[in-house]
Amino acid sequence: MTKPLYYCIAHAPFDWQMPDFITMLGSGDYVPETGLAMSKLLSPEDALRNRYLGEYLALFQIRRMLLESKAEGFVGVCHYRRFALTHPIGHRRLFNHWAHPSDFARVKPEHFLGDGKTPIVPISTAFAGSVLQQYNAVAVTRDILLFFGDAIDCGVITDQEAADFLSGNVFIPCPTVAYMPVEWFVSITHDLELVMSRHYRHHYIDREGYLSRSMAFSCERLQALLLAKHIAAWGQDKVISTATVVLDAKYPPT
Repeated sequence: MTKPLYYCIAHAPFDWQMPDFITMLGSGDYVPETGLAMSKLLSPEDALRNRYLGEYLALFQIRRMLLESKAEGFVGVCHYRRFALTHPIGHRRLFNHWAHPSDFARVKPEHFLGDGKTPIVPISTAFAGSVLQQYNAVAVTRDILLFFGDAIDCGVITDQEAADFLSGNVFIPCPTVAYMPVEWFVSITHDLELVMSRHYRHHYIDREGYLSRSMAFSCERLQALLLAKHIAAWGQDKVISTATVVLDAKYPPT
């Protein structure tokens, strides 16, 4: 049996055991014991661009590897403690399932992969205010407005799509965690890198602390829109939408 295309992006070591079929991809300067490291795939200096690109730097590398290998079928991505599973574990809270790391031992390979031909994506979530208002509550509105303007200028989305999305109140949180057709992944990450490159050249502001990753926050919203478009074209009834599982030692085992 061919090893599934599935990657786990991690910035530091962790205590739970990943299934053997998942390839570790260390971001920043983290070099996992097995798997790949961005600091070796790129130059160490380039790998540290994750400080403002977040997990997207690793996603762009995965796209390059998929293209180089002429990959087909499906590809999956998880973060070191975030997963899209067909059978969530833990306790539901808002749009996530929170679980203790010890619960992870119950997760089976098929919970990551399903039948191997059905997309597994995070659920769409409705917020109290618009997407723009929700972003403004945690970051700087100017950043997402210019980011979506760059997406329009790059031809990735239309003016109408930007207006409808930002004024609506529904989007897919953490859309990077999913199992999807390689074609979707390559298309989405190509468009995101195009927009991020333009935004970094013309509009990015290096903010302090948490907001240094403002471009990644904006990219998450744009990715949610792009993923939603692929889901709609595929058929909403033909995908598995699931609340993302987040591992946290503060939550009691189930």
